[in-house]
Amino acid sequence: MNTIEGYIDDRYSSIANAFSKNFKDFGEIGASLCVYHDHELVIDIWSGFKDLKKEAKWERDTEVPFFSTTKAVSASCLSICHSRGLFDYRDKVSDYWTEFAENGKEDISIEQLLQHRAGLSAIDKKLDAKIIKDRVLLERIIAKQKPHWKPGAYQGYHPWNIGWFISALLSKIDPKKRRLKEFLEEEVLPHISGDLRIGINDDYDMDKLASLIPFSKLKIFSMPFIFVKEFFNPWSLTFRSMLNPAFVANHSNFNKKEILQLEIGGGGGLGNARGLASLFNGLLATNHPLQLRSKTLEYLSMPPKPPTYGYKDRILKLDSFRFHAGFMKPTKNHNFSKSEKAFGGFGAGGSFVIADPENRLVFAYTMNKMGYEIMNMKREVNIRKAVYQTISTINS
Repeated sequence: MNTIEGYIDDRYSSIANAFSKNFKDFGEIGASLCVYHDHELVIDIWSGFKDLKKEAKWERDTEVPFFSTTKAVSASCLSICHSRGLFDYRDKVSDYWTEFAENGKEDISIEQLLQHRAGLSAIDKKLDAKIIKDRVLLERIIAKQKPHWKPGAYQGYHPWNIGWFISALLSKIDPKKRRLKEFLEEEVLPHISGDLRIGINDDYDMDKLASLIPFSKLKIFSMPFIFVKEFFNPWSLTFRSMLNPAFVANHSNFNKKEILQLEIGGGGGLGNARGLASLFNGLLATNHPLQLRSKTLEYLSMPPKPPTYGYKDRILKLDSFRFHAGFMKPTKNHNFSKSEKAFGGFGAGGSFVIADPENRLVFAYTMNKMGYEIMNMKREVNIRKAVYQTISTINS
């Protein structure tokens, strides 16, 4: 039986029990969980192993890649800029980034881009690590991209590209012209506990990194057939959106230092649950250096209005997710919070961070054994239920 280490407020012990259940019932290998309630740290725990052989214990400062949960970290950086009055979400992207206006993109709003409605889910040019490392070249490439549908008409998941668009836009909005990596390191990290990175430095200690354990590729065939069909069709928009650059097809590549050094704000981040939860608590907490102004928080808490032709995603082929200001929002099909004001992010395999301002709640989870579910992952649902049951009892 796995030993849970860390801090547990006794009133929230049932959440720790749910964390333990993930190891017992769902085959968890190693993970960390962090919960803030009423802006107080009530859970900060970890357990298990950093490797499949179960030889290296998961420790307090163990970190792990968390894929698309990175999008929520990237969106947080923009929200901080919005709170400082540097832009409005309804402004045009081209108001700040003039080159973006090429090929019919001049009227795309920041709101549309962050809601994954800009038609920029796929980049036509084949990308690789060398191009991504040259951020100036990459910016020129994505600025030239033509939308694959009329902006605003549809939602289509931008799996990897959204982070590069956010980073380029951020560098135009930020008075110091910083991209995501530098903004995160300089504006966010000094004010949070734990660690978060979007692109590691040469001196990063790889020994503290847990090894990702990808799911079997055969599990893809258990996903909805319409998505599987498009995923394996190299001419489909789904394939071109999800598998460019080609190295992302093998999740094990995110165990490599040379890949983790790249700034991939759509899915190349790493850190621990403490870092994720501390950041989002900072956005909500009064008098915190990262606290968002009420105007910004009200905008993030809003439910998005639907695109012209509804929410069936052109990439995932499902009515699954809602995006607003770069964050995921709860839906009937992906009901990760009891409050429609909640926002957060979820990553391939099972990581997540959820902020619920209405209930003064933040919780985050990172792990190394990757699950295959697109949403409502068993381990996430188990934690989610325990969190809301616990705070309901405490608040009653």
